Amino acid sequence: MIRTALLVAAAYLIGSIPTGYLVVRRLRGSDLRTLESGSVGALNAFRATGAQWAGWLVLAVDVLKGAAAVLIAGPGAGVWLQGALATAAVAGHNWPIWLRGRGGKGLATAAGSLSLVTPLAVPFWGMLWGLGYVATGYIVVGTLVATVLVTPLVGVVAGWGMGLAMLPACLLILSRHADKLRRLAGGKEPRHYWRSHS
Repeated sequence: MIRTALLVAAAYLIGSIPTGYLVVRRLRGSDLRTLESGSVGALNAFRATGAQWAGWLVLAVDVLKGAAAVLIAGPGAGVWLQGALATAAVAGHNWPIWLRGRGGKGLATAAGSLSLVTPLAVPFWGMLWGLGYVATGYIVVGTLVATVLVTPLVGVVAGWGMGLAMLPACLLILSRHADKLRRLAGGKEPRHYWRSHS
């Protein structure tokens, strides 16, 4: 029990590494939380800096955070422990202790965890995101489609125990998109907003 608690705490701290904040602080000397959407994720880092490489760097490190959080459990880790570590990493990214709880949205970090938990599900998850976005022009719809369907997707690929174990991480992602979903329902969410969004 103590080992599990320590692993979960470590996964949270790994997820809490504020990649986007650090990159933008280095490049612009600005607090990313005060720019554009206020998120510290890869997309907002790209919009805030105008540098594609900065966005890709943040994305890559955020994915690696999710993978590292699951990896610390070691070989042979059980389904529920892997799910708990993935959830802790997403929680850390979304509500980082270093930034007083103002973090990102958790999608990239969850994808990193999923790449170790169920590697085969990752490309399908990306396809679902792409289909949702291309079909509607809304990034948030791509995220909604992919996140809602990832639990049954993982269930089919790796068993329903693992699918359910990943469900809390998905719920955390959806909770961080609540404002966007409300704007979408009210017709106020912009399409194709890669460069600017307030």
